[in-house]
Amino acid sequence: MRDHTNHIELTREAAIERLIDASTFDATTETVGLHDAHMRATASECRSRIDVPNALCAQMDGIAVRFDDFSEGMPDTGNWQLGREYDWANTGTALPAGFDCAIRIEQVEFDGGIGNIGVGTENPGSLRILEAPTRRYASCKERGSNFTEGQALFPAGTRLTPAKLSVLAMCGYSEVEVVKRPRVAFIPTGDELVSPGSGLPEGKAYDSNGVLLEGKLRLWGADPVIYECIPDDWDIITQAILRACDEADIVAINAGSSKGSKDFTMEILEQVGTVICHETNHGPGRHTSASVVNGTPVLGLSGPPSGCEITADWYLKPLVDWFLYGRATPSAHVKAAYDGQAQPTGGKPAKKTPDTPGASGKGREPGKDFFGIRPVKLERENDVLKAKPIANGMHPDLLRLDEADGYLELHPSAYRNLEPGDEVTVELRYPYTSL
Repeated sequence: MRDHTNHIELTREAAIERLIDASTFDATTETVGLHDAHMRATASECRSRIDVPNALCAQMDGIAVRFDDFSEGMPDTGNWQLGREYDWANTGTALPAGFDCAIRIEQVEFDGGIGNIGVGTENPGSLRILEAPTRRYASCKERGSNFTEGQALFPAGTRLTPAKLSVLAMCGYSEVEVVKRPRVAFIPTGDELVSPGSGLPEGKAYDSNGVLLEGKLRLWGADPVIYECIPDDWDIITQAILRACDEADIVAINAGSSKGSKDFTMEILEQVGTVICHETNHGPGRHTSASVVNGTPVLGLSGPPSGCEITADWYLKPLVDWFLYGRATPSAHVKAAYDGQAQPTGGKPAKKTPDTPGASGKGREPGKDFFGIRPVKLERENDVLKAKPIANGMHPDLLRLDEADGYLELHPSAYRNLEPGDEVTVELRYPYTSL
């Protein structure tokens, strides 16, 4: 069994912060068309390249008129002619030259017909205006009223949603400089694992975490590099880590950090890099580690798929976010009423001790207790948002987690004897559920 006597335990927040501080994120950029920029991160500030609109435009369908013609009240429009005293005004289009305001089509009549009767014809008939414009440029958008040339649109590190891409298009962009997707290498380790698609000897198991992480990484905006399964061999693992740190921006390694006789990962990382922490203060996923090798962050994820599901969201996604946006995107939380059986949380909180390396459980940050994670389903009943724990045994753990809308952290210091109806804080799973 491996010795964990001197293992450093940190909280989730401290592990992420220290790993980011110790890592070198050397982001490069590329220019892509707007159609390929969905959910990419801007590499530099974006400014409008034109005035939007670039002329006086009608806000709605109607007629274009001259405001000065109404300076003495409503004029006699019986003899007004199309193209001389008035003209057509269509939503979003520039007013014809010489006109400076618009009147909604609902406020005009042609030969007794109200609204759009006759609109678009060359001879709509005698015009009657029901409501005069009250100011110059009425019912119009002035040049540059949306955006002016040179106006700041988005800072560097902005996630380009469809709405933001639409703004770039209207402001003169056909392509945009974005941060190149980070390469994230994943190394599955274990004598018992084989890669999907190969034969499965008796007693072996397929590596499913590689498929899990590949999907998550693509969702987060990264380019995954999934390694073939490697055995529990010191030299092979060492070479795989060094190779991955050389070719990728972020590295994740699965398993090998617990107490098994062939769990070499942590000792190898201590030899080739700097270990920031060996484990965290929650379960599942306690054996999540953070290290740096030659400036590259190396995240040790929990081996069991259910632990990998949670720890990838909690530790790997912040690294991808930091690379792309220069910050770790904060998780979304909601308040809900606990809708489960009474839940003991494990007794007293951990003893307050200095935040220093030491034996497992003795090097925790002051006041930070070990806590469990419970997947919950969120439902609204009579306008009350309820958090219902997903029962064990309904499905294999991974499918049980996938039914969850979020996670409830069962901190002994926060929830003593959790009772039905108690208010709890639930962290939503990404992509966040719309409630």
